[in-house]
Amino acid sequence: MNIVLIGGKLLVVVLGLLIAYQGYRAYRRQQSRPMLFTSVGFLFLSLGSAIDCSLLAQMNLKSPLSGLIQTCVLTTGMIFVLHSIYR
Repeated sequence: MNIVLIGGKLLVVVLGLLIAYQGYRAYRRQQSRPMLFTSVGFLFLSLGSAIDCSLLAQMNLKSPLSGLIQTCVLTTGMIFVLHSIYR
């Protein structure tokens, strides 16, 4: 795997986890449930973005299955963020 791709995936995961952590801190400070849903959503989005070529390649899963798993994780994250917007 290309070092630039690995660095980019790592940056996305770190930024997503930082956003999720700050959202959780805001939830704890203000007891705002939409911030909790936003935090969980960004957690799923950041992990789902790195899942495709990193974790699943190590587990030797076939490409359609790994794509399906990544899509499910990303969709779950988007549902949480969408729920926080409408709440």
